[in-house]
Amino acid sequence: MKILLTGSKVDYELTMSYQRAFKENNWEVIIFPEAELYNEKLRFTKNRYLRGIFHRLFWKLFCKSINKKFIETVKEEKPALVLVLKGWFFNPKTFFNLGKKMPQTILFNFNPDNPFNTWHHGNSNSWIRKSIPLYDVYFIWGKFLLKPLKKAGAKRTEYLPFGYDSELHYPVEVTDAEKKIFGSDIAFIGSWDEEREWWLNKLLMTDDLMTDDLKIWGNAWQKANKKLREKWQGRAVIGEEFSKVCNASKIILNFVRKQNGSAHNMRTFEVPACQGFILSTRTEEAVGFFEEGKEADYFSTLEELKQKIDFYLRNEESRKKIAEAGYKKLVGADYSYKDRAKRVLEIYKLLG
Repeated sequence: MKILLTGSKVDYELTMSYQRAFKENNWEVIIFPEAELYNEKLRFTKNRYLRGIFHRLFWKLFCKSINKKFIETVKEEKPALVLVLKGWFFNPKTFFNLGKKMPQTILFNFNPDNPFNTWHHGNSNSWIRKSIPLYDVYFIWGKFLLKPLKKAGAKRTEYLPFGYDSELHYPVEVTDAEKKIFGSDIAFIGSWDEEREWWLNKLLMTDDLMTDDLKIWGNAWQKANKKLREKWQGRAVIGEEFSKVCNASKIILNFVRKQNGSAHNMRTFEVPACQGFILSTRTEEAVGFFEEGKEADYFSTLEELKQKIDFYLRNEESRKKIAEAGYKKLVGADYSYKDRAKRVLEIYKLLG
């Protein structure tokens, strides 16, 4: 059986994790590299500022040839199932025409962002929202989004949490030399945004915090204030380096964005998969995956975050016990992307 995935061929992207997962479930996988095709359209200018302007103003125009090539690819490959990841680049008319020309093709969507996020163009757009009724099944990571999707016209909605990729997220031994590079009392791994800057800035402004040994790993932190820029390591970490940060650092912070509501995010699974100690925003779903105080720990306010940081820096045994329990829970549960892909295929078989 053949499945066509849309996305990016960059190894650490979600598309590639799902490619490996579907292959493990004995499906042939074709990737339609929408992101790379779009970036090709913007290569006429190397000026980042101009690229941003053209992207904002002419994104629909740049996507026109991508939509045409997508239809051609589906006709040529004849996949039994098309799984669109997010769908940022696709005109709703493309899916409507696909349904008319190839009615035997099952069309699924898994959106790793909030489709109703209207305040960030990169997370969603009008095409994403207008396409919701055109998918046979719309998979989403947050239970709180199931009803809004139905209201927006989704034919069928299914809850599909994030997961971990054992090719990217795993425990590693860290040498003393590596601990100096990747280790810290507190670490944050992720790209800059205003919410994350707010939390980290408030934390550093706290006079009574036990430590200011913070390292930030991720992209775009040049946008942050001077104090946070000093904590930025100048780059992102993926794969084995991600694991080294998780294993060399005492506390890995995780901030669940407002757009994720009562749900969770990718780090919810990725840090425990590396056997790191995660201190995360408390949400209903996250606590359901990893028991509070036993398999992970959580905070809701800045004061609670400060108190727990101080507590866990003083209690190494508690930290390690929780990290080990979280890892044990994860590997014994159905939290991998192989398990998530299996669920997608179960739904496909029900429709067939």
